[in-house]
Amino acid sequence: MDEKFRRSHQENRGFLPYGMQLGSGTWDLLTGLGYAGWHDALSWGAQVGGVVRLEHENESGYALGDAFHATAWGSYAIAPWLSASLRGAYRIEGGIRGEFDGPSSQISTTDYPENYGGQLADVGIGARFTVPSGLFEGHSIGIEWLQPVWTDWKGYQLERTGVLSAGWSMEF
Repeated sequence: MDEKFRRSHQENRGFLPYGMQLGSGTWDLLTGLGYAGWHDALSWGAQVGGVVRLEHENESGYALGDAFHATAWGSYAIAPWLSASLRGAYRIEGGIRGEFDGPSSQISTTDYPENYGGQLADVGIGARFTVPSGLFEGHSIGIEWLQPVWTDWKGYQLERTGVLSAGWSMEF
C-alpha cells in the first residue's frame, strides 16, 4: 500500500478493526503435515499445521498471535458410490500482541486486541456421493456438517454455530 495513502487514511479515519485487516503485516512461517491411509472400505487421515509470527510487531504496532490447528478423520465406503465420514478438529489462536500505533475507533468489541484468540473444537459428519458411470463419471459431491463442541474465546466474541459445507470435485 502506498505510504502516503496509508498515513492519510490513518489520520482521517483511523484503522479498521484488527479482524478487517487484509493480512498480518509480519513475516510468517506457515507449517503443515498430513497423513492419509486406507484399507478396503475404510480410510483415515490427519493433518496438523500452524502459523508462527516471525516478528514482534508490524508497521502498525501490533502482531497477530501464533496459531495451531489439527484435524483427524475416518471414512467408510458404504457402497462404491457413497461414503460416510466423521472428523474431529481443534484450533488454538494466540491473542494479539501490542495495539495500533495510530487512531482507531474503539467503538465495538472488534476494536480491542484483548478480544482475539482462543481455543475451538469441532466435530464433523459428512457424506460423499460419486457418479459411477456416464457423462459425469468420476464427479463427486461432498457435504459436511461441522458442529462446534467446545469454545474458549478470549474476551468478547460472537457465539459459534454449526456450518454446512458442500463441494464438487472431478477426477480426470
